[in-house]
Amino acid sequence: MDVLTLSIVNAFIAATFAALLVLQYKSERQFRYQRYFILAAVLMLINALLSTVNGSITSLPYWLVPALSNTCSVGAHLALACGIHRHLQLSAKRQWLLLLLIPIYLIQLTDFASSATANRMLFAIPLVLAFNLWSINMLWRQRHSELGRVYLAFIATFAFNIIQFTSRSTYMLLEHFQIVHTQQSALIHSIGFFSLTAFAILMIGCVIMLSHSQQRLALLHISERDALTGLLNRRSLQTRLIAELNRGQRSGVTLSLLLFDIDHFKQVNDRHGHKAGDRAIMHVVDIASEQLRDYDLLFRYGGEEFLLCLPDTAEATAIMIAERLRKAVANTALGVEPNLKMTISIGISSTSTFTEPDELIEQADIALYNAKQTGRNKVVVYQQP
Repeated sequence: MDVLTLSIVNAFIAATFAALLVLQYKSERQFRYQRYFILAAVLMLINALLSTVNGSITSLPYWLVPALSNTCSVGAHLALACGIHRHLQLSAKRQWLLLLLIPIYLIQLTDFASSATANRMLFAIPLVLAFNLWSINMLWRQRHSELGRVYLAFIATFAFNIIQFTSRSTYMLLEHFQIVHTQQSALIHSIGFFSLTAFAILMIGCVIMLSHSQQRLALLHISERDALTGLLNRRSLQTRLIAELNRGQRSGVTLSLLLFDIDHFKQVNDRHGHKAGDRAIMHVVDIASEQLRDYDLLFRYGGEEFLLCLPDTAEATAIMIAERLRKAVANTALGVEPNLKMTISIGISSTSTFTEPDELIEQADIALYNAKQTGRNKVVVYQQP
């Protein structure tokens, strides 16, 4: 396939990429990183259009081809890196990096750059490789996150781009300095355009996959979370608890559950209103969240009832955590209602072997019932009959 045809194909792909991203961004404006990807697609489109016009209609002046087209090529890779940086919510004023396009273009206009293609390559290729390596570095650090598989696809795409740019530019530089003599410049040039086409297609796939994966995670978050508190809800309880029980069985460690609810919560609603009741629930949730370790799981089990899953936690440790939580709630007044202090009752169940989730929860519920029946504001451990 000749260079002109590849340029037309690249222009079509870039235009399609830009249109798809614009439509996607209009429906998902919360994904602001897509603006950088749209910019990358537009720069790819300008580059491809300039190459198409230069190869088919008329010879364009140097300030357009190759000066502006090369700047657009480098700028597209910079925009992709900035989009990844924005998606990962890393700190820095990334938008200022786009101002680098101005000196990049001005350098293309210097006598050194205009005197030979090799000189322009010596300047542009290291920048492209640097932006690609920066992208890989950012993504690699997040490879174990929920979107890790998508990030690995991005990494593979950037790695492909680095390999093709390095191989092609190395050959062309060796030929320019007459270190090799194969007379295959036209073929290598065509391979380069084809590689850009492949890179654009792969990048489109990665960007779409990223957007869809984020949508799926957002829907999963909504389905698993309680609307008021943001805690895991009862629907997600079985799956999460079974996973922790299986992990505990494999590791030979104890798992403990704390089932607790707010004492006399109905009186809070009756005396102070349902808004105060919601604030009371959030107050307890905030206190409980402060007591959690990174791997503990807190669920909203019912209206004013909560379940705390403590992996790798023996019964004695669970009692200490429960007492700390109970005292924290009892000693902290509700901010907007300084005269309103609440207490909680807690039931504990523990297991070092696999136990059905419902059975373990029922044991904690029996212990909680005993705590309620014997005075409230206390911790009770389930005892086998």
